[in-house]
Amino acid sequence: MFRVHLLLSLCIILSETLSAQRRLTEATLHYTVESATADSSTQVLLQGVSYTCYIKGVNSRMELESVMGKESTLLLGKTGQVVILKEHGAQHYLTRLNSVQWQQLNQLYDDAQLKLLPDTLLISGYPCKKALFQFTNGTTREVWYTTQVIPNYREFQLFAKKIPGLLVQYEATFGKTPVLFKLKEVNYNPVQAALFDVPEKGFRILKWEQGENVNNN
Repeated sequence: MFRVHLLLSLCIILSETLSAQRRLTEATLHYTVESATADSSTQVLLQGVSYTCYIKGVNSRMELESVMGKESTLLLGKTGQVVILKEHGAQHYLTRLNSVQWQQLNQLYDDAQLKLLPDTLLISGYPCKKALFQFTNGTTREVWYTTQVIPNYREFQLFAKKIPGLLVQYEATFGKTPVLFKLKEVNYNPVQAALFDVPEKGFRILKWEQGENVNNN
């Protein structure tokens, strides 16, 4: 009888855990970009900066927008193609990468060691767990994630491929400025398919090496 009650209890716990989780297949994620320091000049620099992720099946689009312009990265899951769009005033650039080039560009993240930590914190209404990425160059990055939302396709964020949940807050850099990306809202309304169309006009086509030069300027 005890075993029966124990089995029923485990089934109830498992059912409640699964019902609390939501599989992320289509959504728009809005992140704020905040200063990771108390420097007032940095806070002024980051005013109006936002980061948005559009997810639709295996396709995703990430947009980083500021007063300087907008940079978008399209990950087209079915073909493995990556398209980077840069719009700075009248200057519009488009760079195409194949899956091998994209992997090479982000090798630092692929080689990083992930350490899951016991720390917990409530961020933007989500119960979060802490993790630490240790890179081969000796640097570390702190991230917070929730297991209440589980992305089916994890390629849309460089940290997300190894995290057992959805990134809610993480450390990064804006140029050379240390910043915090913090999840503000998850919108589950349908995402327009047109967001993953690659523009055919109005952009100067650059090869990957040229695109890297634009990134560094």
